[in-house]
Amino acid sequence: MNRAEIKNWAKSKIKGHIIELLVAIIVVNVLSTLTIGEKVDFVDGKLTVTSYGISLGIFFYFVTVGFAYYMTQFIKDKKHEFMDLFSYAKDFVRIFVVNILQTIFVFLWCLLLIIPGIIKSIAYALVPLILSDAKYKDLGYMETLRKSEDMMRGHKMDLFVFELSFIGWHILAVFTLFLLEIWILPYYYTAKYKFLNDIKDEYEKTNK
Repeated sequence: MNRAEIKNWAKSKIKGHIIELLVAIIVVNVLSTLTIGEKVDFVDGKLTVTSYGISLGIFFYFVTVGFAYYMTQFIKDKKHEFMDLFSYAKDFVRIFVVNILQTIFVFLWCLLLIIPGIIKSIAYALVPLILSDAKYKDLGYMETLRKSEDMMRGHKMDLFVFELSFIGWHILAVFTLFLLEIWILPYYYTAKYKFLNDIKDEYEKTNK
């Protein structure tokens, strides 16, 4: 499928599943951005947020991998349930180390220029899908990152354009006080994981 076909497919796919997808999306995003040590108060009538703590998101990266599995099962019409999000906690060490290495490499590329950092980040887009796939469970930490880079070769611009194609929807959501995001988020993630899975499946078919 091309990008337009995937997006049309996703719109149909989420019908009747918006709430269950939205709950999973919220849980994953909250845990992956969780921070302790933030203080919220009012100063001179203005809401201020002071952050003096640390991010705990890296410790919950396994839910991102669980979400990749959950979405893969969903788009392929296979059994999926909310607890899939936490099913990779048992593989915490491998997932944690890969995430740390990924973060370090993206950061180092960003030190050169922001664009190389973005490119490297896109190259690692398939890492959660690889980590969630049982046939890649024996890959080493660096091998997992290299596998994503191999799979994304020739598709990085495709993914970049795909992400840009949703900006209009998010802008439109502003005019609905973000209520439209209730529909946009399930639509976006369903389309994105279909897009990523298609890239992964194509790679596996041509590299047997």
